[in-house]
Amino acid sequence: MNRNKFEVPRTSQPWLVTFADLLMVVLILFVLLYSYSDTDFESVTNSFQNHNRSSEPEGSGGGGAGGEEETSSDDETDSTKDEKTVPKEYEEQLEEMIKLEKHIKEILDYIKNYAGKHNLEDKMTVTPTEKGIEVVLPEIMLFPSGKADLIDEAVRFLDDMAPLLAEVSNIIEIEGHTDNRPISTERFPSNWDLSTARANVVIRYLTEEHNLDPDRFKAVGYGEHQPISSNDTDEGRSKNRRVVLIISKENISK
Repeated sequence: MNRNKFEVPRTSQPWLVTFADLLMVVLILFVLLYSYSDTDFESVTNSFQNHNRSSEPEGSGGGGAGGEEETSSDDETDSTKDEKTVPKEYEEQLEEMIKLEKHIKEILDYIKNYAGKHNLEDKMTVTPTEKGIEVVLPEIMLFPSGKADLIDEAVRFLDDMAPLLAEVSNIIEIEGHTDNRPISTERFPSNWDLSTARANVVIRYLTEEHNLDPDRFKAVGYGEHQPISSNDTDEGRSKNRRVVLIISKENISK
């Protein structure tokens, strides 16, 4: 007589067994976490505080009648801790940082509005870098081609920028850049001379006409040696002819 045998079915994917065990472990973990979530952590904290107070010497509380003086002392300690949240030596620095952030925002807002008003969004750009905040000013808004004399629009722009720059004490670096077309005039024998002269003209206008501190400024002329676009097209050369105003992270007071 044949007996029916009970056989355990075998799976062709043995990894499912391990996976099922893992799911069981995860389920148990979540059950434990849920059970701990009911714990009143505030009560636990208070119990630790009470334990610490009871372990202090009797005289350290400043008095024992009803614990009133002890509570008063705790209140004073808490208020003292609150007062020392920001050390006094850092308060002025914090205030200066807040003011600087506000003034930088005003400068960036002005540049953004100016670029939109004069259709220069694709040429007049603002970029944060390791040096600081770089503001690219295209040649078309500052100088005639091949010259270093401010046009009327440049004067109006710098007149508006000067009061904003006066509100910050950061070092300001002015860079002059050209395209790769050679220049050879009596005033500008090379692009080095042209780019440096343009940087100097911007600084002299801000310092002489608006009395900004000359110690805050640096002038650099790169000629055609730091292009941001190809010099093979008119559009690329136009982008390369620029003045870059950098509001440095470095402060003049340092």
